[in-house]
Amino acid sequence: MRLGIVGAGEVAWRHAAAAAGVDGLTLTVVADRDPDRAARLAGRYAARAVTAFDDVLAAADLVVLAVPHADHEALTVRAAAAGRQVLVEKPMAVTAAACDRMIAAAGERLRVGQQGRFFAQVRAAREELDNLGMPLLYLERRSTDYARADRPAWFADPARAGGGIAMLVGVHSIDRASWLLGGRPHAVAGTVATPSGWTVETSAAATVYLDNGRRAHLTLVDSPAFFHETTIVCERGTLTIDPGGVSVGARRVLDVDGDAEYTASFRRQYEAILRGDPTATPQEGRHAVAAVEAWYRSAAGTGEPETVRL
Repeated sequence: MRLGIVGAGEVAWRHAAAAAGVDGLTLTVVADRDPDRAARLAGRYAARAVTAFDDVLAAADLVVLAVPHADHEALTVRAAAAGRQVLVEKPMAVTAAACDRMIAAAGERLRVGQQGRFFAQVRAAREELDNLGMPLLYLERRSTDYARADRPAWFADPARAGGGIAMLVGVHSIDRASWLLGGRPHAVAGTVATPSGWTVETSAAATVYLDNGRRAHLTLVDSPAFFHETTIVCERGTLTIDPGGVSVGARRVLDVDGDAEYTASFRRQYEAILRGDPTATPQEGRHAVAAVEAWYRSAAGTGEPETVRL
């Protein structure tokens, strides 16, 4: 399968590195509005660098969209019309309505980049949960650094990003909670914090109510110090996921190299695509976006739960 990557930013380099380790997948073309950025990434993997999307469609069977969130819909529709498969980074789009149009246009040719499900520590945690009884409390703390010098300017543009940290990071946290707890988002009660001078929130918190009666409590913080910890208190023990592995109580279940595992998760996602394993559906990607929309409605109102419009 010929792979084309649209956008040559940080996540595109992860895609390219992962794809290089997958049998049956060849990176043939990289597109970016900045020809120098496209050339740097394409040159690393002996691919062609272009600036036009039509050139990607002519040279690829699977198109990866690693571009501003607001561009996902239009490019997905164009790729689907050309008969190409599409892997779109998360969030799937800036609104659930846009997700619906993408699904209608692309159908089974559309995949959403929920590579968080392919982390070895997340998969190990899901297996461990089967032995720990009913989950009683789900807590996640995660950070991102909005002040980083290499942050793209569009991250702070609500029209292009669809929002701030709740949209950028929250969709991943919502998907992790949904997958581990076995339910769909039903309602969200949330708050956001938009500092003076910013047009998007850089910190946020929410309680996500799933349709199976379980809840996930999420805290997302703007911080130069990275942290990402998920704690699930169950009937027969407490499980913790961190970037370096999984623990159940004082017992370390798994240790991984966090950075290497990040790239490996992209590789496993490509391997799943090649073998026809959907793992995560476009509808699930849409559910995460709809949950963030409910989060924003709750934050703009009284902070009470808002129903997710599925």
